Amino acid sequence: MAQNSAEHHDNLVWSVSTLTWGVSSVLLGFVLNNITDNELGVIILLFCLIGVFLILCSWLFARQFRSIRNQKYVRCKELEAELGLVQHTNIKHQNGSQSALYSIIMLLFITTWTVVFIKVVARFWGVELPMI
Repeated sequence: MAQNSAEHHDNLVWSVSTLTWGVSSVLLGFVLNNITDNELGVIILLFCLIGVFLILCSWLFARQFRSIRNQKYVRCKELEAELGLVQHTNIKHQNGSQSALYSIIMLLFITTWTVVFIKVVARFWGVELPMI
């Protein structure tokens, strides 16, 4: 049951992430296609905030799910030690490598949304930022 729960929480990480990345990308596409439409200014600004919030929530959920998954695999190893088994105990891998890459992707999403947010706010103040 510990392994089943660990696998379930690992699947949750990727399900939530995939869904969030997809929704964020579609939302970003809408924002970028309509960024110069002054009639949609407040809506565009709100979508930028939603985009950042979605990514931050997804990142938090993924961290929680990974923590639960890791706790379950620790339990698997404890049970193996008691039962004289080695399936999980003998697996060797670099800890944190996927987490680091995952964090880079999340930071890139947040950076993108922040840059778009800055551009939208600047337009409200009548400032054009051509480099953005």
